[in-house]
Amino acid sequence: MAKRFTFADAKKKINDLEKKLEQSKKKAGNLILDTEDNVFTSKELEKIRFLELWAIIGPIAGVIVGALIVMFV
Repeated sequence: MAKRFTFADAKKKINDLEKKLEQSKKKAGNLILDTEDNVFTSKELEKIRFLELWAIIGPIAGVIVGALIVMFV
């Protein structure tokens, strides 16, 4: 007979998935910026400036595109 899936099993699975998620986030962040040395090069600073700019322009562009779609559809 198969073992029953208990609350303890679910809790263990959730903890395992949270650990994997944290590792994935760290790995994804290191693809954009090398955070291992805590020193940013000029190339990394340019990426940071771009991401800060995109954080402002992206939502504005999304609202404009959404408004255009609503107007013409």
